Amino acid sequence: AMLSRALLFPRLGQLSTRSLHTSVSAPSGHHIEHWWGPEKAAGRDVVGYGSNGDEAYQDRLDYWYPAIRFRKEDDISKALRIKEKSDWKTLSAEDKKTLYRYSFRQTLSEFEAPTGYWKVMVAATALVISLATFYAVFLNVYVYPVVPPTFQNEYKEAQVQRQIVLEKGAFLGPAKYWDYENNQWKK
Repeated sequence: AMLSRALLFPRLGQLSTRSLHTSVSAPSGHHIEHWWGPEKAAGRDVVGYGSNGDEAYQDRLDYWYPAIRFRKEDDISKALRIKEKSDWKTLSAEDKKTLYRYSFRQTLSEFEAPTGYWKVMVAATALVISLATFYAVFLNVYVYPVVPPTFQNEYKEAQVQRQIVLEKGAFLGPAKYWDYENNQWKK
């Protein structure tokens, strides 16, 4: 059987579980789906140490075993807990699933299943690109002139004449090719 991606590539940094969040981003890109602090953990069985010793419920890929059970004990779970202490062959598949759901929120395959969040990111990116495109089209159609006046031939010729007059005697630029005595371009 293949190991989980999180076990093959464990996180480099530890997550802080002191803050009360229902969804926390991890440095590796994974999310802690549920985190229950001490306030919400009251009345739940403590079954282990947890990831850092806190008595809190966490769904995490890098540490699969939460310190407390997912659900509080009730009449159904009490009967199943008594039943599980005997031979497990007497438990039905439905009883085993119910026991599992009292201890954990999700199975590993449910936890690693794709969420479809990439669709939101693609839609947001497409929206930003389309708004930028429409803004650029708006500027080109309604704000900027069709052709700037500096692109017109009359303007370019006037600019060259201005350089010729101001740069008389210069050895670079258009003045170098202008014959000032005959008032024409050198041949």
